[in-house]
Amino acid sequence: MKRNSLSCLKWLFIAVVSVGLCNCGKDKQTGFQMADLHGLWLEEGTQHYMRFLEEKADTSNFEWGKQWDEADKVTEDRLEYHKNGWFMYELDGSRFTLIHMMRNGGAEIPKVYTVKTLNASRLEFVEEDDRNNVKYKFDKVE
Repeated sequence: MKRNSLSCLKWLFIAVVSVGLCNCGKDKQTGFQMADLHGLWLEEGTQHYMRFLEEKADTSNFEWGKQWDEADKVTEDRLEYHKNGWFMYELDGSRFTLIHMMRNGGAEIPKVYTVKTLNASRLEFVEEDDRNNVKYKFDKVE
């Protein structure tokens, strides 16, 4: 009987350690909600705004958004539809991709970020490679 109890405890210990090791290195927060992202955001300490719309783009899983900086005397209503200041975006877990539009139809190069915080009032993300440790911090305006 003692031998069976020890054997069960040994297997229980192995199972607990295995589960713990399997979870190492995984993102703790990847269940960010698109509904939290939609709306108007203001970058901390700046006049840089980003608006994430629910309008679907032609590219699968992407939606439209726009950004502007009022310090440059640019306002949202002065942005030409789907040109400079507009972007397509996709949120896939904590991976956040932006494709900036250009008026001259130039190259549309995706920029990839990692979302660190996203809730109803706060958005924080970093460049995917994070070489320069650039952090973007936004508060929801509406």
